[in-house]
Amino acid sequence: MSILSNDHAVELCQSLVQQSPADQTEVTLDCVEDRFVRYACDGPTQNADREKYAVAFRVRIPVDGQLREARATCGTIDPDDMRAAMDRALVLAEHADPVDSDRPMGGPVTIPGSAMERPTQDHTFREKGAWIVEAQAAAHRAGLLSAGLVQTTVLSKTLVNSAGRVAHGAQARASFSMTAYEGGGSGVTASSETVHASVDRLDVPSAIRQTVERAAKARHPEPIDPGEYTVVLMPQAVSALLLGMSYAGFGAQEYHESRSPLCGRVGERLFPDGLCLMDDVRHELYPGIPFDGEGSPTLRTDLLRHGAFTGPVTDAHWAARLGLTNTGHGHSQPSPRGPEPRHLVLAPGHQSTEQLIAGVENGLLVSQFHYTNLMEPREMVFTGMTRGGTFRIEGGRVTRPVHNLRFTQSWVQALTRVRGIGNQLHVAGALFGGEVLCPSLRIDGFRFTSTTAF
Repeated sequence: MSILSNDHAVELCQSLVQQSPADQTEVTLDCVEDRFVRYACDGPTQNADREKYAVAFRVRIPVDGQLREARATCGTIDPDDMRAAMDRALVLAEHADPVDSDRPMGGPVTIPGSAMERPTQDHTFREKGAWIVEAQAAAHRAGLLSAGLVQTTVLSKTLVNSAGRVAHGAQARASFSMTAYEGGGSGVTASSETVHASVDRLDVPSAIRQTVERAAKARHPEPIDPGEYTVVLMPQAVSALLLGMSYAGFGAQEYHESRSPLCGRVGERLFPDGLCLMDDVRHELYPGIPFDGEGSPTLRTDLLRHGAFTGPVTDAHWAARLGLTNTGHGHSQPSPRGPEPRHLVLAPGHQSTEQLIAGVENGLLVSQFHYTNLMEPREMVFTGMTRGGTFRIEGGRVTRPVHNLRFTQSWVQALTRVRGIGNQLHVAGALFGGEVLCPSLRIDGFRFTSTTAF
């Protein structure tokens, strides 16, 4: 078992810090247990039960009167390998550029503990296989093929430095994903995913049912003209919007460098009053590691409050430079990347998905987006495509499937046109890494620039 106990992990990191000859040393230990099964139409195609460690050494040393730092890692807790990684960090530091600031590594902090999710950690291959059998049977009854992934991951992170900082936390992720499709390359496809920290709270039957029903309804899609449409975005589509903003919109570095939509707009009410976006690492649906790459406590941070930008997230460097509070959203240092939100939560509204749809006379239901890429950061202009089932909404009802569409749309502009917010939070991802907590959204005037033949 690769997950070390709290005490064992801390003691190991402390002993490594004490062995370091550097003026300042930081040791980070990640312990991971990951168990997954991939499946396709003929059954399981790959499975793995992986246990791994990652140990990182960050050292600071004076060279020619200037402080220099570097980082080196290894994938084992073998004493010789860890010592070799420390030695590499020391050699790299000798040749590194001087650090921008002589601010020392952070000292002692208080971080509330986070418990390991035992049901997720103990989930077996037999239990995963039962879900796969259920998914394949449901797809077969509808004349469809199926594929997907069942995965449970638990990890712990420990950080100790020579200034007396000690941080330890745990995180879990359980997921079931399914794609249903027709054979013969027809292009008909639909997918769903259920994600939670606790495997016991995955709604696998609902994910299977939604996938099969959506794929069945997506048969024989009709051509559609590009243009501006009122859209109801399902949570997987909303997650693409939010994750795109988290990667390039809400950090102090982008804000300082004038490549953030926050620039000149903090405190300005641009969006509907019901839009509230926050970073909340301790949300009960999907809690994360409660500290950042520097061991600073990650604070619950408002990003949009009642339709107004409230400011960026920070790390130790950018908080000091801009005179702001350190919100604990930094990466492991040294790093060229500035702070980023990692646990976005878009507050729910008061309408069910059915009510959002009922408010649309002529528009589109979008299941998810993919190939989503940033074109312009200040207005957060993204391009991408619909995927997994796109349907007409006519007279407040979902009617016919349509071909997929490519969009070019400013996320900032899209949020100004939110006309309805769903009342249920979902843990949703966007096919390019990470998850957010979000409801469905209804948005007017969403701009689609071209269509496809499938």
